[in-house]
Amino acid sequence: MRLRAVPRRWVPLFRLLWFLCFLLAVAAVALGTVHALRDTYDVRPVFKALALDYDLEDNGRITIHPESRPEARYSLIAIDDVGVDPDIRIPQLARRLKAAPGPVVRLDVRSEDGTGLQLQQTRRTAPLDARASRTRNLRFTARLTSGLLACGVLLLCSFLLARRRPSDPVALLFAFAFAGLASTIDPPLAMWMAYGWPPIYDLASSLWFYLLLIALAVFPDGIFVPKSYRWLLAAGIPLAIFVSLQDVNATLQAFLGLGSLLAVLTGQAIRYRRLNPGIERQQIKWAAFGFAAGLLLVALAFLFLPFLPQDGSQQSLMLNLAVVLLFSLGMAVLPLGLLVALTRFRLWEADTVITRSAAYAVVTLVVGVVWAVSSDLLKMVIEEVIGRESQAGATTAGAVIAAGIFSPTQSLVLGWTRKRFGGPLDRMRNAPERMKKWALTETPAEVATRALAIIDDVMHPSASAIVLDTALSRELIAARNTSSADDRELIEKLALTDEEGPVGTLLLGRRSDRNRYNRQQMEAVEEMIPALAEALRIARSHHSRESEMQQRLDEMAARLAQLESGGPKPEPA
Repeated sequence: MRLRAVPRRWVPLFRLLWFLCFLLAVAAVALGTVHALRDTYDVRPVFKALALDYDLEDNGRITIHPESRPEARYSLIAIDDVGVDPDIRIPQLARRLKAAPGPVVRLDVRSEDGTGLQLQQTRRTAPLDARASRTRNLRFTARLTSGLLACGVLLLCSFLLARRRPSDPVALLFAFAFAGLASTIDPPLAMWMAYGWPPIYDLASSLWFYLLLIALAVFPDGIFVPKSYRWLLAAGIPLAIFVSLQDVNATLQAFLGLGSLLAVLTGQAIRYRRLNPGIERQQIKWAAFGFAAGLLLVALAFLFLPFLPQDGSQQSLMLNLAVVLLFSLGMAVLPLGLLVALTRFRLWEADTVITRSAAYAVVTLVVGVVWAVSSDLLKMVIEEVIGRESQAGATTAGAVIAAGIFSPTQSLVLGWTRKRFGGPLDRMRNAPERMKKWALTETPAEVATRALAIIDDVMHPSASAIVLDTALSRELIAARNTSSADDRELIEKLALTDEEGPVGTLLLGRRSDRNRYNRQQMEAVEEMIPALAEALRIARSHHSRESEMQQRLDEMAARLAQLESGGPKPEPA
């Protein structure tokens, strides 16, 4: 089963539907940003003034806890003997607390075990101190900036896919899914929580999950691989509804949601193994790179969550920022690989990007471990020798050690990855040595054919050819994906010249992903040209002498055969 291209007459309809979804997503992000600002600078200060904090439960209900007992969780029953609706929302509750008269506010609450009690909270009028204000502003700025970055990247990818590939059903599925995803993560997520998970959130989250599931199953050509995945069209609907329901075990929902996405991704591994080297393989590489990097960052954020204390006063600012930044950065990276793959932008750079990214990740990990270990060891030594007053010096010394290790580690890792996973550019730079050997044993046509194979591995042209200059004309001696040197696809013409002069011309078409050749590729082929020209000249000369000698041997054999058969004596040449 295959998803067919969108008929031309339906393209405007799908664009209109996508545009409406895109506008709703942008509106959700904007409203979520406004809500985050109000929550940080209007709502939470009201609770802070009463020495209170609050949490939003998975069902949208509000629980409060006094700063003196941060581990306790209470449901609010009444404020100054006036009842509180169990489904009240945070903005309304903040307004009621702010409007409560007097310096002392009486709160009737119920604990988690059902016990009722009354709290008397004294309102504080002193302004927030400068240090606490800076901490709050830094935490909020980091959270909002990273969240908007993730939403912005998702919306940008959705926009580019819908604009550049409006007839591609796979691209449209991802365009709709990314727009829906942007409307359900932070900062919109906090807004949906504050308003009790309205139906529009359930609808958006169900739709983007279903569309993403189908899109991953048919990426990149619209064919379900393996064929059994076509049942996702029907089975994905109840699954998408289930993972978006409220009042359901969140762990089970996460397990089913992530498990189903990972199961669908295994189909890409099957598809990759069945494909021959080419554009579709590069598309899968880019998509896998984006998803792997994004999910790894999100997984790291979840791994840090258990280390966050429940008491807000004891939480580490840096650890909080690390969790927020890792999650938002992971969501931002997630769609980038698919964007590159579906827009076919620089597909052939996948191997280089992935190799370097892995190398830099190793360098970062090594330096981080060295810094942490050296800092702890130095702290222990300094505390034993000097005392606790010099911990800052130990931290500085650890940073100096890490900085000293960074440069050699980077060179070592990058050198090893380049040697172990040497890319096509390295193979092209090693080609001149092989061409010297080919020139002595192969014909010019064979040398040219092997050279085009190397160039195709590096440059990935849509077509290529080599034309050899002869005494009276020009001869096409090797070609790939073309049969004529006058093909309009061959737009790049590079003269094959060595120390003795021109030998012929190398003709190249556009890159098969329709992008320009990058500087490294052009430099590599220019370095190869003198060796190729010399090899062709030597091969032609060598082949010409061999041909002439072979011709004379054939003539001599013909004369001997004629004499042995008793024929007339051949005329002397």
